Parts: sequence; structure tokens; C-alpha cells
Amino acid sequence: MQGFILGLASGTTCLAYCAPVLVPFLLGEGNRTRQNLTILAKFLSGRLGGYLLFALLAWATNRFLLGAATLSQNTSLHSLVFGVTYIALAGLLLFYGLAKAPTVCAGSLRGVRVYLQRWPALLPFGLGFLTGLNLCPPFLLAFTGAASSGSLLESLFFFAMFFLGTSLYLIPASFLGAFSHISSLRAVGKLAALIVALYYLYSGIILVASVGASV
Repeated sequence: MQGFILGLASGTTCLAYCAPVLVPFLLGEGNRTRQNLTILAKFLSGRLGGYLLFALLAWATNRFLLGAATLSQNTSLHSLVFGVTYIALAGLLLFYGLAKAPTVCAGSLRGVRVYLQRWPALLPFGLGFLTGLNLCPPFLLAFTGAASSGSLLESLFFFAMFFLGTSLYLIPASFLGAFSHISSLRAVGKLAALIVALYYLYSGIILVASVGASV
């Protein structure tokens, strides 16, 4: 249960990383609470996928004696993972904000728009997966704890419990559906998604460039 307790204790920090991505998306969709719960489930399933991927990495770290704190102590690796994740997250948010806009890049993004309509779960899953790879301090503590476990199953269980503890803080976001009757909030949500995308894009480029400069 250590992972669950750590997740509960650090849930507000995880919320600070996830809310700038999740809230604009939910507002932009303009759905009611029940539909938002479905979207949130897809978002959380992607986030769980990101956590379990790092659980596997944590087990491999311990298994091959690389040291549990390698990821947090290696500044270049830390910045590279952060930077690539931020750029990918920015790409998804930009696709979301622009692909559904009828007057912005309508021709060039028509294929993206059709693809998103065909696979509606892909976008919230992808956003959740990438936010699940955010290397915030609580996440690094979870990585260290999972790496010190004795088996792959224990590592997966640790991160699954950490995921459960932090996810409790995201459930209230679905109640934004209570404001779905305010049509202008959809435009605000998409604009906010674009602004957040530009922030992540800038941050990601800076981090990746810093790795290149240090080589």
C-alpha cells in the first residue's frame, strides 16, 4: 500500500501537472458530466499505461543493477525524457485545438480530423499516456520505490497503487459538464489547449536543446 499512500500524499502535485491538459480538453468537448466521466476513464487508462511502462523500467533498473536513482540523478536523461514528452504532448494538443476548427488549416488538417472521428478514444488516451510520463518529484519517488521492489509484479503493483491514489484528485474535473450549456466555454477550452500546447512546445524545445548543448 506504500504506492497508494504516496499517491494520496502527492495527488495535488500530480493534479497541477494534469489539470492544464485535462481541463481545456473537457471544456473544449462541451460534454455533460456522464460523458466527461467516459473521457476521464480513457484519459486515466492512458495515464495508467504510462505508469506501467515506467514500472517496467523501474524493475529493469533494479534487475540490471543500474541504481534506483539513475533517472533522477542523470540530468541529461531527465531533461531529454521531459523534453520529448512535452513536445509530443504539445503536438497532440495542437492537433486537438486546430483539427476541429473549421476555419484554421481546414485543408491540411482534414485527415487528422477524420482520424480523430474514427478513433475518438485515441486523443484522451494519448494525452493521459503522456501526462503519465511527467517526471514530477512524486513520480520520481514512486520510480525509486518501485525500483527497490523485489519483482516485476511488485513494481507494477506499486505503480498501479500510486496511479489509484493520484487519480482520485482528477475525478472532480468531470463535473465541468455542469457548465456544458455555456457554449462559449468550448471555444475557451480549445484556445486554452492551444496556449498550453505552445507552453509545452517551448519547454520541450528548451529542454532538448539543453541536452544537445551539454553533449
